[in-house]
Amino acid sequence: MSRESLTIVDCTLRDGGYHTNWEFGRSLVEEYLAVCPRLGIDVVELGYVRFTANRAGPYGQLPKGLTANLRTALPTDHRLRFAAMVDAEDFACVPGAEAGRRLAEKLATGALPVDVVRIAVRYDKMAAVAEAVAAVRDAGFRVCLNLMQIDLASTREVVQCLAATRDMGSLEALYLADSLGSLTPARTIELVSAFCAGQAAPVGIHAHDNQGLALHNTQVAIETGARWVDGTVHGMGRGAGNTRTEQLLVLLGSGPDELQPLLDLIVRHFHPLMEDYRWGASGLYVLAGLHRIHPTYVQRIERNATLGPEEKLRAMAFLAGSAAHRFTVDTLDYALGSIRD
Repeated sequence: MSRESLTIVDCTLRDGGYHTNWEFGRSLVEEYLAVCPRLGIDVVELGYVRFTANRAGPYGQLPKGLTANLRTALPTDHRLRFAAMVDAEDFACVPGAEAGRRLAEKLATGALPVDVVRIAVRYDKMAAVAEAVAAVRDAGFRVCLNLMQIDLASTREVVQCLAATRDMGSLEALYLADSLGSLTPARTIELVSAFCAGQAAPVGIHAHDNQGLALHNTQVAIETGARWVDGTVHGMGRGAGNTRTEQLLVLLGSGPDELQPLLDLIVRHFHPLMEDYRWGASGLYVLAGLHRIHPTYVQRIERNATLGPEEKLRAMAFLAGSAAHRFTVDTLDYALGSIRD
């Protein structure tokens, strides 16, 4: 497995922000950025850019988090590239033709230069972002398209995705995002094969660990032809979390000396965060992955101190029969109401 042929993306600040509301301590971020170049990370995803008002912390409202101290934390000879993510739904309030200009204006005030924009869109909604993709590219950004919930796509829908992708023009990468943590290695191979053969952009994999398969799915994706791979430090990410960057680097040949600074960072900063937020595979997340249940349901159920184990299981059973691929408060209320019936 040739590491030189891969682009390794660490998206801890973006995906891990789902647990902390995109708030991270200054020392954690500075140490994290100082470590990444020493590990051979190619791209650091810094967080979300949004066009609508929200209550997210600074890494959920870039460029708020991109302060001058981050630039000085980096070694002077680093070769990191920086990325930001935009949720496709955020483009709804911006005329498509203006998306690139508006994005460039926002990011220009940050202390770190973002040149990669990752646009997250559900696999069956690609047409809605075609104009925005072109505008963002015309503004000078490299565009990655992240196809959310791709495991739900039928064979016909995969064919439609491929056709839509070919019409998008040049992409830096086309990502298969395991949003529901439901991918298996066999399904990963099937999808990566189809997307590598059916369009020109490098294929990426963003895996979630509901079933304990994130690293395995990432490995088989690479072996099948994926060339962009995501990880997060200690797996910190939405719901059950992601492929662990430290384990991915071991898989790709990193030795103990190279990994030591990252392991020091994990012990100092990420072990305490894990005690607070408890991401990672669990019985409920396995159920969610198997039944393709949106991870926010599990997070809300787990945080509800009034629910005992049997009540949590009954709520999950309700969701398993409700095609709960998308999170809505109403569906959660129905699930919790089913406990009392």
